[in-house]
Amino acid sequence: MKDTVRKWMRLSPIDIDHFEGWLEAMAQKGLFFERPWALGIVFRRGEPASVRYRLDPAGNLWSRENRDYCRTLGWEYTGSLVQYFDLYVNFDPEAPELHTDPVVQSYALEQVAKRAKRTCILLTALTLVMLAALLLPFFLLSTPILTWLVESPASGNLPVILLDLLSTAMTVQAYRSFFRLRRRLEEGQPPCWDGSWRSAVHFQRVLTWIVLFLTVLYAAVLAVTTSRSWEGQLDGLSKPIPTLSLAELEDDPALEPLVDGRWTDGQDRNNYVSFACTLVAPAQYEIVQKLTDGRDYEPRLTTRWYRLSLPFLASPLLDELVYQHTQHYYSPDDYDVEELTLSGFDRVVLATDTHWPGQRLFLQKGNVVVYLSYSGNQDLTRRPELLEELISFHG
Repeated sequence: MKDTVRKWMRLSPIDIDHFEGWLEAMAQKGLFFERPWALGIVFRRGEPASVRYRLDPAGNLWSRENRDYCRTLGWEYTGSLVQYFDLYVNFDPEAPELHTDPVVQSYALEQVAKRAKRTCILLTALTLVMLAALLLPFFLLSTPILTWLVESPASGNLPVILLDLLSTAMTVQAYRSFFRLRRRLEEGQPPCWDGSWRSAVHFQRVLTWIVLFLTVLYAAVLAVTTSRSWEGQLDGLSKPIPTLSLAELEDDPALEPLVDGRWTDGQDRNNYVSFACTLVAPAQYEIVQKLTDGRDYEPRLTTRWYRLSLPFLASPLLDELVYQHTQHYYSPDDYDVEELTLSGFDRVVLATDTHWPGQRLFLQKGNVVVYLSYSGNQDLTRRPELLEELISFHG
């Protein structure tokens, strides 16, 4: 059996009385403080014993005279913890306390309190800056749901926000306990070693497990959303996709796919599909179709299809799509925008181009939102059965 055991630091040393209680409980199990390490404490195995551990501000008893005096009382210096404290241990249950006057002890903690306040202010400021960096785009963008949540991997930052808040909560709880203890000392009340460290450890353990869960969740979201994305040509595609066939809409056998061979990868980008996945929109397709009669008529249809994990965002997303793709509020003369009623749909908005032949149709049914951009001579609303088939896709 190894002589030493490494343990995660269940509590921050700034939570003085609870941290001391935890070390004493470890000693009763035969694990004695040896030294700190990057993630916690190294304990030395031994016979279980009732010992006392006391934290004192670093450098407060640094002189040889003070150390010799403490040693005569049975208190031995055993190491330093973070930048704040020195740790003393006493194996004699009858020996007097390291500090016998609570008020004097509170004075000794004054410098620690000042540094702790600065740390709390800095931590709060950094947390606010991070939250602002993550959330401000949601309030500043004209289409925050579409840009920040649906089409961007930034939607995966939601677990990051929770992680930041929980980590801050863990630190704030420790500093709150420190200031509560110092207030007791200033009032002349000695520290209370009543076993309440167990509730503090339990609180920190629960938060730690939540943080670990969110970390794993965040990593899983990134892995899944990245791995599921794909793209390819419509010709020869074996995967089912939600598509409104431009050839069926046009119903003209003289029309053929207009092949675009300009891309260096040899792909036909005029007849193409891409699939993306985010936390808020786990299924989203962009499908481009373009036909030609070999002369002047070249109809084109672009489909954007979204299935949302949060159904209440569907209607606001449709409004943002209308806003982005018609600019109706800036150039109201470019499109005639009207809300239609079609059986089987929750919302239908049609935008007709006033300068060129073409339409933009926005559909919503449940948690599915579809945007169709069409350039051609047909009417998208004349084939409602095709629209119903498109929005009901479950592949």
